[in-house]
Amino acid sequence: MKNNIQKIRRERWKLVPEAVPTVRRNCSKCKEKREFINSMKFRVNANGKNVDVWLIYRCEKCSTTWNMSIFERSPVSAIPEEEYAGFQANDCLLAESYGRRMDLFVKNRAEAVTPEGGYWIEAEAESETGAEEGAEAGAEENVLPAESSFRRIELEVPFPMVLRLDSLLADRLGVSRSMVKRWCGQGVVVKLDREENAWKSEEKLCREKVRNGLVIGIRPVMPVPETETGTMPQVCPPGLTSVKLKA
Repeated sequence: MKNNIQKIRRERWKLVPEAVPTVRRNCSKCKEKREFINSMKFRVNANGKNVDVWLIYRCEKCSTTWNMSIFERSPVSAIPEEEYAGFQANDCLLAESYGRRMDLFVKNRAEAVTPEGGYWIEAEAESETGAEEGAEAGAEENVLPAESSFRRIELEVPFPMVLRLDSLLADRLGVSRSMVKRWCGQGVVVKLDREENAWKSEEKLCREKVRNGLVIGIRPVMPVPETETGTMPQVCPPGLTSVKLKA
């Protein structure tokens, strides 16, 4: 039977910090851990047909340098001509681009630090998919009532960020953090428990720090509580419908 279908709007939000990440490492001159800042300059060392390229970082305190490896003993012919010219000319946009690549931090075993400040979101939305109740799609798509249609949002956070989920959702949905907290308590906002492959509802979800791979869901129907003076109107996330729950 195919009359019990739920629709899921899948989205991916990539959080990109406005500030270029720094590197925390031991400074040979300061004799303690310091943050090293992207100097926006490269070091290029050509040896015959091969080349080494580094991105230069400087200690925030004493300007001691540390080089992050980009290319090691790579054939010059393997590097696009325009990019190689950018290395030689210390192109700032190119330096910032490489300074945002988490794979280079991992390759160099460097501890990335995201300075405090703003961020932007690169959002991608896939078409809605339906999951038939009882199908082999997994519990992740079947724990909600079949009539539900909700947003499944996976966070991509390539660099560590000090940002709570309630702040993220409040900014993204245009509501207050207290409203997001209420939604978490009411089960409007839920989190995917990958181990149990089930959606979990809890008020403390709003206090979680954003992290790479975190999956949240936003239900399409928001409960609106009543007060002694009657129904209290509330703002719903974009595209959601407000309803009053019966006692």
